[in-house]
Amino acid sequence: MIPLQLTLSGFLSYRDPAELDFSTFELACISGANGAGKSSLLDAITWALFGQARKRDDSLINAQSDAAEVVFTFAYEGNLYRVRRASPRGKTSLLEFYILQSDNLAGSLASLSLRDFNGSWKPLTERTLRDTQALIEATLRMDYETFVNASFFLQGKADQFTQQRPGDRKRILGNILGLEIWEQYRQRAAEMRRSVEDKVSALDARLDEISRELAEEQIRKSRLKELETDLERFTQARLTHETNLERITQIAATLAEQRKLVETLRRQMEASQRQLNDLLARAAQRERERGQHAALLERAGEIEAAYEAWQQARHDLEQWNEVAARFQEQQQRRQPPLDEINAARACLMQEQQTLLVQKDAINTQLAKLPGLQAQIDAARQEHTALETKLARRTELDDQLQAARQRQADAKAENPRLKAEMDELKARIDQLEEAEGADCPVCGQPLSPDERQSLIEDLKTQGRQMGDRFRLNQALLKEFDQTVQLREEQLRELTPADAGLRAVSPVVAQLGAQSTQ
Repeated sequence: MIPLQLTLSGFLSYRDPAELDFSTFELACISGANGAGKSSLLDAITWALFGQARKRDDSLINAQSDAAEVVFTFAYEGNLYRVRRASPRGKTSLLEFYILQSDNLAGSLASLSLRDFNGSWKPLTERTLRDTQALIEATLRMDYETFVNASFFLQGKADQFTQQRPGDRKRILGNILGLEIWEQYRQRAAEMRRSVEDKVSALDARLDEISRELAEEQIRKSRLKELETDLERFTQARLTHETNLERITQIAATLAEQRKLVETLRRQMEASQRQLNDLLARAAQRERERGQHAALLERAGEIEAAYEAWQQARHDLEQWNEVAARFQEQQQRRQPPLDEINAARACLMQEQQTLLVQKDAINTQLAKLPGLQAQIDAARQEHTALETKLARRTELDDQLQAARQRQADAKAENPRLKAEMDELKARIDQLEEAEGADCPVCGQPLSPDERQSLIEDLKTQGRQMGDRFRLNQALLKEFDQTVQLREEQLRELTPADAGLRAVSPVVAQLGAQSTQ
């Protein structure tokens, strides 16, 4: 692997973007003060290729940057590759892998200058970061551990390879010398050997099966002759059965045709029988009609006399119809006045009935009037008493709310007073126990008189707060009794509300009855 270009930003000591072109020198020595970023360049290469460095990903980000990013371009086995790795603070890392596609790539590799490369970068990035990292290691044919033991020695770990376990040294040395290809060859040879053995086993099994079948050749030939004889016999029997079946089929077809002919003749006979019955019935009907006509001819004189009588009756009916028409006309002219008379009579009868009902109701109300007046007076007195109780209930409710508010204020004030008294007590104890001329609370210098005066002031404040605390305690007890008393009085007045709602409709109803 030949490094060509390294670009980094936000990585360890490099807050601003920095670029290093390896094609401008063949041998370099990096020197500088501690913390200048010498090792950061080498860490950037290992972090870009393998995602590992001396520190973790979060520690690799510059303290004044939001993300660390390294782009490393290198040549390897006649190709140019580029790896870009970025790690935003608090987010998932990003890894991209590219290969340069160029027509003059072989000639440009001799100069090892990126300016001579013309082409486009083809992405080799896989779907996941893990798969992309595996592709990079497969391309380089080494991992981070092999790299730091063979091509790049970490600071203070030059003897890391010698300190590895024998198995690890063998594995690392095999990776350096490319011996893993022989392991791949061994695995492929083992797979091919297993495949060939499987094929040989399958062929042996098939050969055994063929040998067993060849051993049964005579038996199978004898069985074949028997089967051929049976087949010829069964063929002759089948032909005989087919001939019999064809003859039976023809007979069945002939019988079916004869059955259809019989059915047709039966239907024709039934139709002829129905026609004969119809003709006989019609002949009988005609015979009856002939008898009726003969009877009518015998009554010819009687029928003529009846016809003349009918003619006279028809003439009389026409006259009576004229009379009925004139009567109907008179009746129609008479009907409107009769309708008006009947309507007026019905209205008068209805009005009379209504007046009688009103008279009975008035007499009944006059009889009930003294009792209704007494009920109205009693209901109004009860209504007034209930309104007075409800007014008292409103007053008691206001007193209860005020007592509860003062109770809540006292309950809220006591914890604060208790905390302030505890704080004053602590300050007094500090002042009494402190030695020296400085105040242990504020650090200001105090004389003995000032200290004593301050203690007395604090004690005075404490006594005032204690008096206030005890007064609140007494008020709480008094408020508790007041609240309990007011709640009992309100519970006693609760039925008054229901009574007032019940009495109000009664008073209104009685008043309405008295005014009717």
